[in-house]
Amino acid sequence: MAKQKTTVYLDPDVLTATKAAALTSNRTESAVVEDALRSYLRGRRAEAVKNELQDLFDRVAKTSDLDEDAALAMAVREVHAVRRERRRSATRGA
Repeated sequence: MAKQKTTVYLDPDVLTATKAAALTSNRTESAVVEDALRSYLRGRRAEAVKNELQDLFDRVAKTSDLDEDAALAMAVREVHAVRRERRRSATRGA
């Protein structure tokens, strides 16, 4: 994947820590920043998925006429829908 140059403004302490991390890990400063951003974004993604699941559980709980099997089937359909959307998003981003 091709890299794109960008400019960011960092607090001097953050920049110093970035340089130190790059030196001690034998990587470039750019690699350290990119890894940190990827890690942050993965964490945000996990939080979003957790929130989606909680919303699903709340909706199921409000639907009192569902038995356990129907609730499980609904949950499975929702999980499949989320996975389809992720695949679509990944395909669009490629």
